[in-house]
Amino acid sequence: MRYELAKTKNVRNFYAVMGDLLNRPFGVEGMGVLWGEPGEGKTTVVAHATNQMNGICIRARRSWTMMSLLENIVTELNGVPAGRRSKMEDWIERRLMENKEQRIIFVDEADYIFHSTDMLDVLRDIYDQTGTPIVLIGMEQIARRIQENGRLARRITSWVEFKGIDLEDARIVAEALCEVRVSDDLIAHLHREAKANIGRIVVGLSRIERVGLASGTKTVTLADWKDRPLFFDQPNFRKRKGL
Repeated sequence: MRYELAKTKNVRNFYAVMGDLLNRPFGVEGMGVLWGEPGEGKTTVVAHATNQMNGICIRARRSWTMMSLLENIVTELNGVPAGRRSKMEDWIERRLMENKEQRIIFVDEADYIFHSTDMLDVLRDIYDQTGTPIVLIGMEQIARRIQENGRLARRITSWVEFKGIDLEDARIVAEALCEVRVSDDLIAHLHREAKANIGRIVVGLSRIERVGLASGTKTVTLADWKDRPLFFDQPNFRKRKGL
């Protein structure tokens, strides 16, 4: 499989919105949220955008505290974490304002941030003081939580949802990642079996690619694939009758 970002509709929309955040007019708020179900490609596109846009990416954890958040931002800005909240927050704000090139702060797994009012307050303070765009990435619940938090919701002008991809996008993914050609009928079969989830489509394509490379086939068709499984899913353990 090739290591490449497939330019699906989700990806193109995400980059357009990030461009709008960086180039927003004066007075327009600059926070954003990216949400979607697991396997829709959120983390992949954020990693790519971090490199392409010189962004700052941190990945929240359940165990984090407000100090953990600050320490990780300081580290990503090539600083040395201090022992006090005020010192680290001041240093982050100075560092961001010194940089002539505006950068986006991406907070992946941001659902964990909502476990702490202090962490939300820190992010909001950094944004208010510097104007640096901050994008929170999480699952569907994060959008609901933000809407319930009025002080945070009013600062968010960019709401991006990653949804299941269509057949056209499935073809784009196959052409970008797969080292063998996949026929339209097999793409349609894969798209249906994966329920439009790009993560599962990539898993299926890796299996199709291995079969194609092993057989020397330039194009793998549905007839070639036959009844092979595309995924090896977790078993469904059901209670036996009579037990």
